[in-house]
Amino acid sequence: MLKEYQTQNTLNPLLWDGDNLKPRLAEKFIRIANHFYDFLEIEAPIIDIIIIGSNANYNWTKHSDIDLHVIVNYLEAGDNLHLVQQYLQAKKSIWNTNYPLKFKGMNIELYAQDSNDNLHSTVGVYSLGHNKWIYKPSANIITIDDDIIDQKSSPYEFEIDSLKEDDLKLEYKLKNILERLRNLRQTGLDASGEYSIENLAYKHLRNKGYISKIKELLQKTMLGKLQIEESVIESLANHVNKQQTLDESGWAMIIKQTKGIEDAQGQWNHPGRCTMIPSNQITMQNVPHKVLGIDDTGHMQMMQPEQQYSYPGNKVFEIPMTAQHKTWLVQLMNHIRNGSRYAK
Repeated sequence: MLKEYQTQNTLNPLLWDGDNLKPRLAEKFIRIANHFYDFLEIEAPIIDIIIIGSNANYNWTKHSDIDLHVIVNYLEAGDNLHLVQQYLQAKKSIWNTNYPLKFKGMNIELYAQDSNDNLHSTVGVYSLGHNKWIYKPSANIITIDDDIIDQKSSPYEFEIDSLKEDDLKLEYKLKNILERLRNLRQTGLDASGEYSIENLAYKHLRNKGYISKIKELLQKTMLGKLQIEESVIESLANHVNKQQTLDESGWAMIIKQTKGIEDAQGQWNHPGRCTMIPSNQITMQNVPHKVLGIDDTGHMQMMQPEQQYSYPGNKVFEIPMTAQHKTWLVQLMNHIRNGSRYAK
């Protein structure tokens, strides 16, 4: 149990009329929670849906998360409790990446909570299923439960531990986690200072080395990306400009550094990724984005969706015109055009 501290005089008026949750919000939160539950794909039924954390207490700020917990019995989801916990943490991480929901600037954080968890009775808990307070918070003093801090920090721990350096979305995920952690800490400091749940959860993560791990991974990713872009851009530009034709080892380097895939189905099987097509006949049918094609002779052309293309070479390296590749594609085109002998 941690130190007590003073709080605000009212619950967040964006969510509450006095101590009653606004009816339309209740419907919206229940709908979101049900979608999250369907996303979990578990057999254990929903026992309740609750609002907990700062927005169910008097230590809220305008940046506080809306902690929406779906209550299930972990033991009914599987026989191995550890595997169930790991699975549900993984699903939460994927949900946060794919569905970054907000209300009035506040993140809506979904969590599958075990019905066997016991929280301290002074923590505010509002049941959406029963439309009433399970534990009504105090406007004067709140006592922080260690379990609440663990619930706040453990999903971040799992999410960070699960990061893979070869993940194509690693940079986005790292920046997303860092932004959420900054908001988490600032929310706590604005509301209740050093002893807020959010700040204590942040400190817990920092003390365990998770903050530094994210920053080191991001720095490594950015440096690696710059090095990859420079070598790939130079090699491809020289190849197109007929200054140095890429051989098999050169193409192998290009594929490796761009995390490309050699597959005759190309963008059909690997949408958004660089692909090497072992053919000179390319169809863009059912490909929703433009693709820059460069064959083994250095011939280059921009391919449009739903069109057919023929190349003089024997294989074609495809670079999709997507957000992930946009920056270095622009650099590549500029490099080719500056002094290029490529015939438009």
